[in-house]
Amino acid sequence: CRCLGISLEELRTQILSPNTQDVLIFKLYQRAKHVYSEAARVLQFKKICEEAPENMVQLLGELMNQSHMSCRDMYECSCPELDQLVDICRKFGAQGSRLTGAGWGGCTVSMVPADKLPSFLANVHKAYYQRSDGSLAPEKQSLFATKPGGALEIPASSCILR
Repeated sequence: CRCLGISLEELRTQILSPNTQDVLIFKLYQRAKHVYSEAARVLQFKKICEEAPENMVQLLGELMNQSHMSCRDMYECSCPELDQLVDICRKFGAQGSRLTGAGWGGCTVSMVPADKLPSFLANVHKAYYQRSDGSLAPEKQSLFATKPGGALEIPASSCILR
């Protein structure tokens, strides 16, 4: 309030929404650090694609993994199911995997070398969708491969999981 030059009541009634009026601590530094580091990763991703080093897929995968960790830890927009799915994808051959979309539940995107794709799809399907608890209905499952488009030409396929 001091930095903004307003009273606590003005902050509550004019700036905060009803669901945040009673929040005592805002993680502004943590959230801003995620946003700025994510922007830096986008620039690094672009630079790697333009330079096309020998270990390009590995480097791009590392950026995707860093992005997921930042979404999970700094922005806190992941959930246990997405974290589990990312771990499963990495375990079965994804060079990089992260949540995508708005987070708080949703999808992952993974970068998988084309030669590992068939076993990756089968193993992820088995490990995530065929869990013994039966909590995922078949019509809610979505596991598919696609190739990157545009100027990004790398020898890997993407897999979006929901």
